[in-house]
Amino acid sequence: NGASEASAMLGISKLSTRTELLKIKSLGLPKEFSDYVQRFILDKGHQVEAMARPIIESIIDDTLYPVTWSMGNLSASCDGLTGMQDVAFEHKQWNESLAESVQSGILPPEHCPQCQQVLLVTGAEKLIFVVSNGTEEKLAWMWVYPDKEKQNTLINGWTQFDKDLENYVHVEV
Repeated sequence: NGASEASAMLGISKLSTRTELLKIKSLGLPKEFSDYVQRFILDKGHQVEAMARPIIESIIDDTLYPVTWSMGNLSASCDGLTGMQDVAFEHKQWNESLAESVQSGILPPEHCPQCQQVLLVTGAEKLIFVVSNGTEEKLAWMWVYPDKEKQNTLINGWTQFDKDLENYVHVEV
C-alpha cells in the first residue's frame, strides 16, 4: 500500500478512483499509461526531480537519497530522504496552480495523504514538498509536518481498503 496510492485509496485523487485502485490490486495489474503520459509526464517527472534535488539539498543544507521504505503493509518511495532520516523530499512537476498553492503555504488535499504516509513510514520530522521544472526560476516549496489525525485517517483507510480488497470481485462491463 504505497504512499502514491493513498489519495486514490481515500477517494480524493484527481488521477485515479478508489475502484480503479481496487481493480488494479485485485487483478495484480500494473497501472497502464499511454506513451504520451509515460514519456512527457512520468519520465520527464523523474528527470526534473533529479535536476531539482541539488537545489533542494542547498536549501536544506543536506544530501538527499532516493529510497523506498516500508512499515508493515505501508510503503513510501521517497524522492529523497536525508542520511539522518529527519527530512523527506517530495517533488511534483511544475504546474502553475499547484505552484501558486504551495507558494501561499497551502498543500492541496490530494497531495496530503502521500506526504503524511511518507512522514509516517520514514519517521521524518518534516517533508519538503517541491513543485518545479528542475530550475531555480520555476521552483516553489513548503514544509509539511506530521499530522497524527491525518496519519490515523490513512491507517484506518488502508485497513478498510484491505478489507474491501479481500471482498472485491471484478466484473467486466
